[in-house]
Amino acid sequence: MMNRKLAMFSTSILAAAMLLACTPKKEAKPTDGATAAAGTTAPAGEKRQLKIGSDATYAPFESTNPSGEIVGFDVDIAKELCAEIKAECTFVNQDFDGIIAGLNAKKYDMIVSSLSITPARKLEVRFTDKIWDAPNRFAAKAGSTLQTTPEGLKGKTVGVQMGTIQETYIKKYYPDSKVKSYKTVEGVYNDLTANRTDVIFVDGVTVVDGFLNKPAGKGFAQLGADVPAAADTAILGEGTGFAVRKEDEALANDLNKAFDTIRKNGKYKEINDKYFKFDIYGSSK
Repeated sequence: MMNRKLAMFSTSILAAAMLLACTPKKEAKPTDGATAAAGTTAPAGEKRQLKIGSDATYAPFESTNPSGEIVGFDVDIAKELCAEIKAECTFVNQDFDGIIAGLNAKKYDMIVSSLSITPARKLEVRFTDKIWDAPNRFAAKAGSTLQTTPEGLKGKTVGVQMGTIQETYIKKYYPDSKVKSYKTVEGVYNDLTANRTDVIFVDGVTVVDGFLNKPAGKGFAQLGADVPAAADTAILGEGTGFAVRKEDEALANDLNKAFDTIRKNGKYKEINDKYFKFDIYGSSK
């Protein structure tokens, strides 16, 4: 006969096991590195929280003011979109070369950083509709007689920013030039003024507003003609866009609807005219 205490003990274990099996499991809370997708709906009564990555060295599109705040054309557009989709957005500074990797590692939810829409990048991120478009330009010492052809820049040192479409373009079409890549566009400008490069190749608007029209750019000028995206759309892209992770389709759709709204209600033009004397959007085609 089974010992009574043993029988009672066995009965207690069985009862406890049955109770545990019937108890609803608590859902694990996501850690900081595994938060819900940015495109999901925020809890009732709360704003969607979005963190935005930006390389703030690219005036007038994104840069920092004296107090360290990230400002610029792209930033103002992004803030308008955030207001339209009722999101609370914060900006973080991120080197351009690793900006896509940072997005996919969930360091932030969105890229606002003059990111050109190219086929290669479309494989890694989901773009919004085009935000703006601008040509690419060479710059050198004023009065330079260098020709901006592959033959004309053979053996010459060309400065570009690391990870940009301009770097990719120069490396493909100017194989006999010496390409120097810099983490920031400011580094590109600095080495040109220090005579460590012969010519630079960067975004056309940025080189004018961020360098040539400033005291540091005195004695330097655009070299040759603009290089439009049409020169190689596979590399130079279809204009610039904001980017989210591939899986965040809902967020991208919301941003596109908001962008369409600010294009129609005049907010886009208002911001455009604050920074430029021309239409930065470019062709509507």
